[in-house]
Amino acid sequence: MTEFCKFLIYETTRFLAPVPVAVEWVMAILGALAVAAIPLRRGLPRLRRAVHALSERRRWAIIVCGVLPVAARLSLLAIMPAPEPSIHDEFSHLLLGDTLAHGRLANPPHPMWRHFESIHIIQQPTYSSMYPPAQGVFLAAGEVLFHEPWAGVVISVGLMGMAVCWMMQGWLPPAWAFYGALLCGLKLGIGGLWINSYIGGAAGAIGGALLFGALPRLRRDGRGLDAALFGLGMVILMNSRPFDGAILSAVSIAYLVWAKRQRAIADLLPAAAVLAIGVAFTGYYDWRVTGSPLRMAYQVNRNTYGWPENLAFLPPKKLTLRDPVMESMYLKEVARREVYQHPDKLVDDYLTRLFDNWSYFIGPLLTIPLVFLPWILRDRRTRLLVIFVALVAVLNLFQLVLYPYHLAPLVGVIFAIVTQGLRHLYVSLPRSRRVGLLLALPVCVGLTVAMKANADDLVITLPYWDRTAEWHRDARASIAEWLKRRPGKQLVVVRYGRFHEVNQEWVYNGADIDGSKIVWAREVDPRSDAELLSYFRDREAWLLEADVMPVRVVKYPRPAAVVVEKLPEISRK
Repeated sequence: MTEFCKFLIYETTRFLAPVPVAVEWVMAILGALAVAAIPLRRGLPRLRRAVHALSERRRWAIIVCGVLPVAARLSLLAIMPAPEPSIHDEFSHLLLGDTLAHGRLANPPHPMWRHFESIHIIQQPTYSSMYPPAQGVFLAAGEVLFHEPWAGVVISVGLMGMAVCWMMQGWLPPAWAFYGALLCGLKLGIGGLWINSYIGGAAGAIGGALLFGALPRLRRDGRGLDAALFGLGMVILMNSRPFDGAILSAVSIAYLVWAKRQRAIADLLPAAAVLAIGVAFTGYYDWRVTGSPLRMAYQVNRNTYGWPENLAFLPPKKLTLRDPVMESMYLKEVARREVYQHPDKLVDDYLTRLFDNWSYFIGPLLTIPLVFLPWILRDRRTRLLVIFVALVAVLNLFQLVLYPYHLAPLVGVIFAIVTQGLRHLYVSLPRSRRVGLLLALPVCVGLTVAMKANADDLVITLPYWDRTAEWHRDARASIAEWLKRRPGKQLVVVRYGRFHEVNQEWVYNGADIDGSKIVWAREVDPRSDAELLSYFRDREAWLLEADVMPVRVVKYPRPAAVVVEKLPEISRK
């Protein structure tokens, strides 16, 4: 019993004590006190009428929900410039986007490919990302249209806001759908992982919003456009979140077939046509990348390097890798299974996943409306949304990790549930307090976003998925910028120490390695390294010692007893 009490106290503290979480709880309390202390008896009638009028014009409401978060984020460029990548997944998506921007689906293997092996990248039978193409399409659009991949991230977040608003209009009254979508854009579209990194998430959220937004519309009248958007949602999920997207799509189809009976086949024909086109494209893409329309790059990466180890029911691959860093990553992935051998570790791991996603999507402020979850479950209109969230929670029992972008298909669902809870909270308050609630909540959410954006200046340590960076991000970006200013092409040979942290990977390149200004390569062995230097003999060669404090680059090879040109030292933060 004592051990259980300790466990309960520890896990409860997790949801209260971290500084950013505690600050948000304080904001929630202060916001509640402000609502209670400042009655707005007149209810700001002009503002209310304007919001209701705009929300009734549904297309304009959708556009506003897409434009406002984007405009707010772009207005902050002077203090929050376009992000620098540092996480494995970011570089992999950027490679995919650059490949598509070059007008091809895959790149031929490089003759020196052993030096370019990197995490989440396949080198054979093609040089490609291991990820499906949805996020890469947006990055390619940004690169082609604006010469900046991050512009594609901004576009995807804007479209996510529009899709979420459209989805909520199918489940909630127009004014509440508008308010909930704006809340989603404020929470996810200005700060945090999806807008300030290249890791993705908005693409899956768009697919999920189209899928779930079409459900109530098809249940009611079954228009062709709604069915086509339903099919498009499935295609986007197929190319962003294949596993959970497939299950959510199958359950959605089963629900419609059950609900519509004889009319289901006819009403879903447009969706079937869009889905058939999407399946054909996905098969063609896989064929160009892996050589088979039935084999994904995920599978090639897993067969070659042993990961991703994300499904607990799949047996681990038995591999021995040449490169010690890649071997360490493989062992780290396999070690995730260890928690399934110990019930106490498994429970703690699930609670960690719950905390990570709760703090990212909801946090203390949006937890308050969830007090009305029993009422939401009794409401036939929104009960199905809770069932979808529960389904994904059950699915996660069979997965080894759950990161925020894994829940991307449920973004619209999560915020629709929060908004429905907010409706119950709204009607439970005296009339003079209701408008105060609707004004205080976005103000507090905005302050939370600002707090996280300025966490370094405030000396606040953020959770990993709010920080969205590995420690070597600034060092790599600084070295890359310095090398870009040098005349001629550059080659950086990366040397890792014995105890290198696998999450700090330096070796990532674009689609056209030979044509790149800077080429990043890993040391392999003396003979192969000599071949690499010979192959790139027209480049200025540098050695980067990734695990030396401070990080530096020196001429490669460095003659003994000679003072070498080097980049000013960059210390870890």
